[in-house]
Amino acid sequence: MATTSHWYGRWWAVALIIASVIGLTGVVTVRALGLRSLSVGAEPMPFPQEGFDYSWWNGALGRWVDGGRVDYDAVLSEEDDLRHFVATLGVAGPLSTPERFQTEPERLAYYLNAYNALVLFAVIDNWPIESVHDVHGWLDPRKGFGFFYGLQMPLDGEATNLYDLENEVIRGFKDARIHAAINCASKSCPPLAAFAFEPATLDAQLDQVTQAFCSTAPHVSIDKPSKEIRLSAIFDWYRVDFEEHARRLGKPATTLDFIEAFATPEMTAALAEAQGADFEVVFQPYDWMLNR
Repeated sequence: MATTSHWYGRWWAVALIIASVIGLTGVVTVRALGLRSLSVGAEPMPFPQEGFDYSWWNGALGRWVDGGRVDYDAVLSEEDDLRHFVATLGVAGPLSTPERFQTEPERLAYYLNAYNALVLFAVIDNWPIESVHDVHGWLDPRKGFGFFYGLQMPLDGEATNLYDLENEVIRGFKDARIHAAINCASKSCPPLAAFAFEPATLDAQLDQVTQAFCSTAPHVSIDKPSKEIRLSAIFDWYRVDFEEHARRLGKPATTLDFIEAFATPEMTAALAEAQGADFEVVFQPYDWMLNR
């Protein structure tokens, strides 16, 4: 019996050591990767009787955004209000308050606004930074991991990160125009719209931002001396989304078909001419410096 008790005693000691090592390893891993939850530290804004109120967010974007560039000093001056808005997003949404989001435009508008607001919140909470890649832990599995995956933020009664919000939620709407609507606080991103996305006008707004994305440099441009059609890397990263959207429009399923469906007539004609002359499609390096 004494031998058995001694064996159990040693087993528990070993188990305790193993658990301690695992726990310590977990803590070190979390810190090394820069995994952390951002604290909002603010109360939600008042709720309307139904739906969701984007009026403050719409006005703020109008004050902060000029030509797609963001005045981060202006954002900092209204940081408290931004935190209140993020707190509102944290307690209401299609999952936690479904009665407020009964249509697909209501749900998609919510997620697009939420993504853009959470990006700005993440930048300001980590200020000062020169690039979203400046947010990382001791270990950096890949550039952007700390900002897009490592930061947990409140949304719709739960916690999420920007990577999951984009790839698990927003892309689930099967509308490639979303890639022109969400902004990652970087120079090569589609410009941040100076207005909130609203359910009643969402389709027209998505057409508007997509046309701009598909018609202007550096996102889409033609270099005649080099005989190149130069595209944003976004068209490469999410190629399947653009091809599927083009197919749903009844066009051949290529990225250029998507671009031509939404570009200005002038850009569409220029692309057709370039393709006829066998110009090469080249995806451009991405500039991750802040869109200041």
